[in-house]
Amino acid sequence: MPLRSAQRHNSNRARRATAEAERRAGADRRRSNAALAALAAILVVAAAVALSTSKTRATAATGAPVAGAAYSRALLAGIPQQGLVLGNPHAPVQMVEFADLQCPYCDEFATQTLPQLILRYVRSGRVSIEFRNLSFIGADSVRAARIAAGAAEQNKLWNFVDLMYLNQGTENSGYVTATYLHRLLATIPGLDVDRAERASRLPEAAAALESANQAAAASGVDATPSFLIGHTGDSLALFQPSSLTPRAFAGELNKLIGGQR
Repeated sequence: MPLRSAQRHNSNRARRATAEAERRAGADRRRSNAALAALAAILVVAAAVALSTSKTRATAATGAPVAGAAYSRALLAGIPQQGLVLGNPHAPVQMVEFADLQCPYCDEFATQTLPQLILRYVRSGRVSIEFRNLSFIGADSVRAARIAAGAAEQNKLWNFVDLMYLNQGTENSGYVTATYLHRLLATIPGLDVDRAERASRLPEAAAALESANQAAAASGVDATPSFLIGHTGDSLALFQPSSLTPRAFAGELNKLIGGQR
């Protein structure tokens, strides 16, 4: 009898401990979700302001203040970058984006869908995204892409790319001037602007563009934006979403994350 009583006591205590642990874990999840929701809400509002500014005539391309600088800093703050890659280098799932910095559809993805993917998948360490910069639209694309390569040399590529899309002008209108590019670079925290501009003029910058073109051809990419998705370390498959909405990407990413190794 005493043994059985002790067993019941210990069992009850274990159940109470388990319940308390689950309660605390649930509270932690709720706090984490609430914090993420709060950050998402802040970024949505900031994005709306940034976009309403950037899509008018007054953009950085026309001499106005750089649109979306504070929003972009908040979106990317604390997320690791290494060269072309945003996010945890050991993330179980990898996505590669092929894009031209003048492409309006790339702009749509970057400003409306990518922020939600970053908040949900990249910031949590489950997905990393690599940016491969194509520059087929025109001379403005090439100038911007070379500066992007200079920013990548300091692990600030994604900051520059985000600002380019938030301040995108009319294709091949000559808006991508040295002054415009300098102003974008100057808003990126921790970036040595002179060093990035020097790097953009080196052969390595041109080689980065050629490497992206070769990778696109090898993967069957013939439009921008295009995407490769798969498990990190495996061969990535060309992913053709039904639309450029977050929902169109979530299904594929969730499937891969659920089947991670």
